[in-house]
Amino acid sequence: MGSRASRSYRRLLELGPERLKLGVSVAFNLISKLPGIAAVFIILPLISRSLGTAAYGELLSALAIGSVFNLPFGGINAVGRRLLAKAVGAGDRTQQANVFVTTIALMSLVAMVGTIIMIAATARGWSRPIFLFICTLPTIAGFSNVFDNLRASFNELYVTAIFLFAFQVIVYAAVYYFGLPPGNVALGGLALQAPFILASWMTLVTLLAQRPYLSSGKLEGLGRMLLPTLGVVMADGSLAILLNLTVYWLNLVGSKDMAAWLGTFSRLFQSFMGPMLLVLFPITSYVSIRWERMTSQRQTLLYDLFIVMGSGFGILVGVAMAFAGPLYISHMFKLSAAGDRMDVAAISLFMAAVIAQKAYTMLLYAVTEARFVSFGTAVIAAAGLALAAGCSRWFSPMAVIDILYTFIGFALPALMVIAAVRHRRDMRRNSPSTSVI
Repeated sequence: MGSRASRSYRRLLELGPERLKLGVSVAFNLISKLPGIAAVFIILPLISRSLGTAAYGELLSALAIGSVFNLPFGGINAVGRRLLAKAVGAGDRTQQANVFVTTIALMSLVAMVGTIIMIAATARGWSRPIFLFICTLPTIAGFSNVFDNLRASFNELYVTAIFLFAFQVIVYAAVYYFGLPPGNVALGGLALQAPFILASWMTLVTLLAQRPYLSSGKLEGLGRMLLPTLGVVMADGSLAILLNLTVYWLNLVGSKDMAAWLGTFSRLFQSFMGPMLLVLFPITSYVSIRWERMTSQRQTLLYDLFIVMGSGFGILVGVAMAFAGPLYISHMFKLSAAGDRMDVAAISLFMAAVIAQKAYTMLLYAVTEARFVSFGTAVIAAAGLALAAGCSRWFSPMAVIDILYTFIGFALPALMVIAAVRHRRDMRRNSPSTSVI
């Protein structure tokens, strides 16, 4: 009995530093969100007033279409983070370096190709050339985010959080105290994106300073990354496309005022989603390192826990968006158009479903390829777009968006329930023999 207690105590001490880093990452991630909240309530309205409604709507549209071309980044990040965490858990430095180099190389290639396509496709869709530069900012930020994901594989996301907090405070304080020149679109875009880009690059610098062996890796294993990457792209990417394309589409059909309203609503949604991602991101990184040594019962428990947490937070955010969203926009912005109750309800339902799905898939992508959920989400998104396209002949642009969001809002939870049942069945078939707390 004493020997067993002694072994358990030694194991607990052995995992202590990793648990401590996990706790620090969660804490600093939440702290780093505080300046972002200030940005939503202070910096974004300042940008809106300095640009005017039309230019502000076009700015958000440019950021939205730039985010659309970030579509492949999420897949590469998720797969690279999972493979690197697996190598970290195994203590294989050679494999760590190979995954590190291969992930960044693949991300660089995709970023360059995506930027070229984006500029060529949207060059004539803007009132001024400066908006092409704004389009590239989300791509630069999305590419740079790979450094944060790779750092998270070492259970050290707190490093990125510290840098992000510092750069947000510096940039947002400068904007607040010095203001923005009227009509300066470039500075408005940089105020929103620069803190994230700078934090990610500082994360890379410190990661290589601490682990220089990572830069000596070889380019290998692209084949095993591509199919899982495609799956994540089809899932998270399709949802991101729906949200950003609707903003861009409103601007394209001439509803710039409504594009400004919907774009602001989506920015508020991102601020609500942030706390969940900040908590779950380091937790899933920690879990992925130890996943293969857990029992099937513990793995199944984690699946159920993430579904419950995601659904609960999704409902909370959906309700908050429905009530707080219109009040926030009407009091903080001087926009010439706003959605009605049906618009708000549809958007809130969609965003609640997206958050629930995101929480569940964060765990799935950290430990498996999650093909069923990935392709299922893509099918739902495609069906929603087809439905919206068919309805566009008879309904106004915002009514079409309401139909699209409502369909997705009900279909995604149904997919999650089916996926949970499938995973529970599969987990019972294959039970690992060891477990790590």
